[in-house]
Amino acid sequence: MRYIFATSAVVIGLGLPGVTMAQELSLSAGATLTSRYVFNGIEQTTGAALQPWAEAEYEGFYAGVWASNTARSIVGSSVEVDLYLGYRNEVGKFSYDLGYTRYYYRNPSNDCCGEVILSLGYSVLDPLDVGLRFAHDPVADYVNSSVSIDYALDDKFGASANYGTISNGGHDYWSVGGSYAISDNFGIDASWHDTSISDGLLIVSLTTEFSLR
Repeated sequence: MRYIFATSAVVIGLGLPGVTMAQELSLSAGATLTSRYVFNGIEQTTGAALQPWAEAEYEGFYAGVWASNTARSIVGSSVEVDLYLGYRNEVGKFSYDLGYTRYYYRNPSNDCCGEVILSLGYSVLDPLDVGLRFAHDPVADYVNSSVSIDYALDDKFGASANYGTISNGGHDYWSVGGSYAISDNFGIDASWHDTSISDGLLIVSLTTEFSLR
């Protein structure tokens, strides 16, 4: 889950000096190749998924696009495209991110739904971070709450765990896994995903990320 060109135009259209914009505007992009697309613990594909994304950020304000192939037999569409925007910042060891994501699928209805998302993080120790995430869909009237723990074993290896629950008749989901930084731009991770309503699944992913400016 993550149209950079459209959002870049919006940022440039703010009327700020061009030189300053060139210095402050950050553009980044990346992609993930994963053995299975899982969202809130539920499979969205029956096989591998390719998930490209691109993002523009200016002084904490950001907007971007994220996409993935999906299984028509599961979600009724072969493609998902998410548009998102928000603001993120860090204050000492505390970080916060408030944003909105809209989900689109290639089917007759096209526009599915959207969520207001608040993410909070705190660095307990240099290698240990904890996080809270709350996603609210005002139309469906549910809250998806989750807590996460990330631990950096060293500069290359990391471990993480996540537990979440969805209100109003939803389900619980959790995951645990490890990651390895192949280089500054490439990484690989393996994680076990499970829920209260489905069987667990091992997922392996290869990720790349790079700065465009």
